[in-house]
Amino acid sequence: MIVFRADPAPQSGLQPLRRCAWLAALLKKNTPVLIFSSKDKKTAKFLAEKNIPAQLGADPGTMDLTGITAIIFDLPHFSTPDSTLMEKAKKAGVKTMQIVNAGSAFQPVDLLLQPLTEVKNQAAAGPIVISGPAYALLHHKFRHFHEAKKKYRKNIKNIFVNLGDPLSYRDLRRIVDTLHRLHFKMKIAPGLSLKKADKRNLMKIYPGIHFCGKSESPARAYFEADLALVPAGDEILEAAAAGTPALYFCQEPGQAVAAAAWAEHQAGLTFGKLETLTSDSFRDMLAQLTQERREQMGASGKNLVDGLGVHRFLKILKETGIIA
Repeated sequence: MIVFRADPAPQSGLQPLRRCAWLAALLKKNTPVLIFSSKDKKTAKFLAEKNIPAQLGADPGTMDLTGITAIIFDLPHFSTPDSTLMEKAKKAGVKTMQIVNAGSAFQPVDLLLQPLTEVKNQAAAGPIVISGPAYALLHHKFRHFHEAKKKYRKNIKNIFVNLGDPLSYRDLRRIVDTLHRLHFKMKIAPGLSLKKADKRNLMKIYPGIHFCGKSESPARAYFEADLALVPAGDEILEAAAAGTPALYFCQEPGQAVAAAAWAEHQAGLTFGKLETLTSDSFRDMLAQLTQERREQMGASGKNLVDGLGVHRFLKILKETGIIA
């Protein structure tokens, strides 16, 4: 059995759980899987909808390891019980793996996977390090839109706002108001904190905005947009795979490193913090994004993220003996 250890977090919302649920769904056809997460109503509801075997508890360190061959950690931060579980697993001969999030510290596991940025000093990171955007763990729909031909308008018209689950209604409304004043059309990925009443209120105040439904993947929304507004996390990889230039917002410690790296890759631009977003600052940023430059950014992103990261991930699991 493979256990995925993931929790929702203020800085990443349900992103780790979504990724683990999708990976578990791929693996459960041939391998028993389990997701261990904290006791939380939103977590329980989400996992129940995905029909993935799950165990909810407050202390992962007390987990019974009988029959478990590997534990895959997907956590922004390790708690003391998580460190206890990791050490317990290593003593029991259970393989351990960490999917490294933006700003996360490396743990002494058997295998580190960091898709967002390349690990240059691999010897200091851990026994086995797999890094770089070729290993982006994206939904299979991103592969489809990666292969599709994208058109780049002369002027930016459609903007996809996907700033993560932690984004508050107040911050989202300020962003929508700013973009609405500049006459942009918007599609928004609603965060966990956004209530149905909030969505209705925004659509009433700002006619023409649209929200993503409960689709498994926002790939189409990225592909159809001229520009994406994303946090400097895994969403960078999503925009790159779809060939969509992005503005990277750095709201959490550690995100600035990822944003700088991807700005250097010429796949997007670093904006800074949401608090600095105004009509003037946004207009100044867009002045840099000519049609030619956006085409170049889209091509750069697609060259780096081809949407086949999950296939490479599964190959690694086979090579390391985690799955047959």
